[in-house]
Amino acid sequence: MDKRTRQRHLQNKKKFCGLRSVSELCLLLKTDKRKLELLANQPPYKTFTVPKKDGGERLIEAPGGPLKKVQGLLNRYLQSAYFLEKSTAAYGFVVGVRNDEDRRNVLTNAKKHLGKTYLLNIDLQDFFHSVTRDQVLDILLKPPFNFKRRLPDLLADLLTYNGRLPMGAPTSPVLSNFACRELDRRLSAMAEDLLWTYTRYADDMSFSGNRPFDEEKVNSVLRLIREEGFTPNPRKIKRFGPKDEKVVTGLLLTDKVQLEKGYLDQLQQDIQQLADTLRAQNEQGQLATRWVEQFKQQVRGRLSFAGFVLGRRHERYQQLKDAFYTASNPPQEEFGAVSWRGFPYNF
Repeated sequence: MDKRTRQRHLQNKKKFCGLRSVSELCLLLKTDKRKLELLANQPPYKTFTVPKKDGGERLIEAPGGPLKKVQGLLNRYLQSAYFLEKSTAAYGFVVGVRNDEDRRNVLTNAKKHLGKTYLLNIDLQDFFHSVTRDQVLDILLKPPFNFKRRLPDLLADLLTYNGRLPMGAPTSPVLSNFACRELDRRLSAMAEDLLWTYTRYADDMSFSGNRPFDEEKVNSVLRLIREEGFTPNPRKIKRFGPKDEKVVTGLLLTDKVQLEKGYLDQLQQDIQQLADTLRAQNEQGQLATRWVEQFKQQVRGRLSFAGFVLGRRHERYQQLKDAFYTASNPPQEEFGAVSWRGFPYNF
């Protein structure tokens, strides 16, 4: 990691962890004390649900503009603090740094398990919602923060909603990593004793080794997870043996890390579906609908993931990228009649 980046994180950590009062916090965030206390006491959130990939719905709690701005600023300092003392097991929600030999992301997470004969994957249920306000308060009272008096309570109110981490706040990911420090420490110690490799990408936990994961050891892992206040998802406990295709956070492990089989073909089908849908929508005179925009964002995210794994210069990725651009930007002369309902009237 370059010295300038490390210095920036050190400065951010020092500024934030050195706060001793609410007034100092207001100066750091360049905001009024009454405004900050109002956001803490009456946090503006919009709640809605989105479908999960495996069925069911996920509750999203999105903070309103002013609160989201404050949380965005807090996230910068929290990320710097976590980056400088991150768990050896944590690979998700960790800031990326150019030229860092220990980069943490979904790709490097999967690479840690290459060449292992056996693999165990465990997912956690309601990950963010499992972290309570009391836990966040405890995080703020302990190192590296050591906040005192009214400050930790105010921050806990700004960072939680309905007594827990909200799924949708920019600060929830890094706070979930702080909340998992003891879990990561205990599981890493167990893994070291048993000659396993353990990593955690958000709520996806992976263990690998060259001996089978017997029932007793798996139960020990599950018991430890519960002791730390998290709940394993019984439907997503998966064991892989020598002859099984091994998958870690959606990536296939062979002699290298690659996309799962069929990923690119499915992505191509999704891009074609997007193209057909937008063409039909334009012919009907509709300029935008919410679900189509959501679908477009999903396809864009999956395309970006493919580019990250394959490399931006990969021929197939370039083809899919061009197809997505064409699908998202149909020629103007092909538009049908335009309905007045399609125009945004919030001037």
